[in-house]
Amino acid sequence: MDGLQTPYVRPQENGARADVRWLELGGLRVEGDPEFWFTAWRWTTEALDDARHRTDLVPGGTVWVKLDHGQHGIGSASCGPAPLPPYRLQARPSEFTFVFSPAG
Repeated sequence: MDGLQTPYVRPQENGARADVRWLELGGLRVEGDPEFWFTAWRWTTEALDDARHRTDLVPGGTVWVKLDHGQHGIGSASCGPAPLPPYRLQARPSEFTFVFSPAG
């Protein structure tokens, strides 16, 4: 799981995987319809927000997994140009399903 992370000098959200059909992690299998995004960290979002350096992120005994139907592309008025239109996440009704089962 550590291989999913990008070692930025200043810690920030990273490691999201797109177009995932299924995921097995720690004895759990997750299947999505349609494909989904996932992120797995060994620290909380709050710990990540508080961290100033990579050494501030102390891995815990819990794996925090985020499952997303989609994510907005990188960029904003505060750190550069907005994402190009194909990478903007638009709010609209959608339907998706996650099925959780034992891995294996």
